Amino acid sequence: MHASPRNPLDLPEIRQRVCLFLTVKDAIACARVCKDWTDDFASAVWHTIEEPSCLKLARSDSSIVSKHGHHIRVIKALTEGSLLDKLQNASVSKLKSLSVIMTATSLYLAHIYDLIQRNIDTLASIDLSLPLPISADLFFTTDAFASHTGATSKLTFLKLRGLCMTRNAFSRLLRICPSLQHLDISDTALQSIIFTDIYRHPTLSHLTAPVEQIFRVDPGKADTSTLLLHFPNLAILETWQSTTNPGVTIDAISNEVAQRCPNLNTIRAREGGLQLPNILVYGTRNLTEICVLHKQLSSELMMAMLTHKDTLRTVMTLPPSDEIFQSVNVSAVDDHLAASGWTAQVILSDCLQLQKFSFPSHEMDMDDVDRIPWVCHDLETLHVRVKGLNSNELVNRALQMWVDGKRTRSSMKDKNMSSKTVSKHSANDSKMDVPIDVRVARHLLRFDKLKCVWLGTKIWQA
Repeated sequence: MHASPRNPLDLPEIRQRVCLFLTVKDAIACARVCKDWTDDFASAVWHTIEEPSCLKLARSDSSIVSKHGHHIRVIKALTEGSLLDKLQNASVSKLKSLSVIMTATSLYLAHIYDLIQRNIDTLASIDLSLPLPISADLFFTTDAFASHTGATSKLTFLKLRGLCMTRNAFSRLLRICPSLQHLDISDTALQSIIFTDIYRHPTLSHLTAPVEQIFRVDPGKADTSTLLLHFPNLAILETWQSTTNPGVTIDAISNEVAQRCPNLNTIRAREGGLQLPNILVYGTRNLTEICVLHKQLSSELMMAMLTHKDTLRTVMTLPPSDEIFQSVNVSAVDDHLAASGWTAQVILSDCLQLQKFSFPSHEMDMDDVDRIPWVCHDLETLHVRVKGLNSNELVNRALQMWVDGKRTRSSMKDKNMSSKTVSKHSANDSKMDVPIDVRVARHLLRFDKLKCVWLGTKIWQA
């Protein structure tokens, strides 16, 4: 007799694979089928604790947390003290990511430190944010970050907000987190009390902090050393000027960056006030990425960007919001570069290595494009608006022609002939006779590597 075929879900190995692709709601339903299924699907149910939908933790007593706490890997944006209390359980010991936004009290901070200490051997990401203004009574302690087992810290991302820290504690923190790659200390007060230790971190490549904090660490002391001393391998500097008087000259900033950061390749300015042209020209060399606010753009800044024209691969402005790339309707453009939009074209016409150009608040003129040809034939991503392409229908029609043209070209054996055909049509047709959507589509088709385009609605890919 032949054995009856088994349901694949009868096998624990299959259930464990299936649970990786389920939503929490579906995983909860599966966990209720039977005891065996409960054991296998509990990991998916408890994997992530995220407010405000964290009912499973809010409704669980200590025995339930003790049973399932070892499944928890991610805690996102924890704000409730009652939930933090429930996580003070020895079974919660294998976290990989922790994000806490808590009330600034000594008790809660002690609970957070306990949670970090219990999981420090597995944590790769920590975001610890306390409300501002910073309380001088809440000094950060590094003890929670030191492993009691002797294991090397796996922490690669650390964000600290609303805390005080001595400069020596800062150095010790860097020393006990040798794998750290990205440090965000945007709102952390550093004090240079008995500052004797300058630890130079071997792997940290990304620093997020305001100019005042980096170059004038402790305003109460005139001789404190720049934070850049700690990061000889810094590659990405994400900075801004948070006050009108940062207490340090732009020349001093440029000199420090040039001297301390030989490997710096990316500048990201998150807010206004920073005199970027000087830093780009005198403080950096061979940058591959520059990211600024659209309101910071000026002819002077874009000319300064061209100092790095031989190496730039990404030039972008921060979008007004992430939703702009999923817009249903084309919105009005408020572009202060309207009268000098040709300066943006200079970047595209001079930067041979450029792969991404994202200026979502800039409206380019196709007449400027025709007058100043682009040389960036490695361009892969383009986010801009186009003058005259001001309706959903026109934008979508232009992008559909681009996608169709890419597909037609890829299906042709003689791709060189395809490229010549596009160029021929573009050159021979009068601008007055060619609709704007056709002009845009033909221009996009000149760039064989272009695969991601946004012109005002959603991002199209080809």
